Amino acid sequence: MFNFRKYGIWLAVAGAAFVAAHSSADAQDDADREAILAIMRDGPVAIGPGTDTWESNFHPDWTVWFLGQAEARQREPHMANVRAYVDSGADVIAYDFDLVGLDVIGATAIVRYNAVEHIVEGDGGQRDVAYSGADILVREDGRWLILSSSIAFPERYAED
Repeated sequence: MFNFRKYGIWLAVAGAAFVAAHSSADAQDDADREAILAIMRDGPVAIGPGTDTWESNFHPDWTVWFLGQAEARQREPHMANVRAYVDSGADVIAYDFDLVGLDVIGATAIVRYNAVEHIVEGDGGQRDVAYSGADILVREDGRWLILSSSIAFPERYAED
């Protein structure tokens, strides 16, 4: 027969430790999700004079692949194009972010989303750019960074 007096306190301690560990893990999961979503929700709105804030969300080895291209673009050439576009007077005035899915596995996350960038061009014209994306983020030194982006422009593939 099981001796509750003898082992009961140890079971209570073990149970409390188990609950605390899971509560701590859940809190970390929530913190990770919030940090990831904060990066994703801001999107390109942080682009402006001096794109350093926006660029700091991307891993040094970041690449972006656009559906239909033969290869992914490397970080530096892509960021140079973004800086030139901003320097021409373009401004992302709003960004709609619609989360499709977010999976966090340890220090890696996958985010699937639909988005629309509302842009004022250097000449004052306005345009909206709608796209779907899947980003892979990694946590390094306690900070989430976008490692890879895959982008598709649905209107290019829509059937009439």
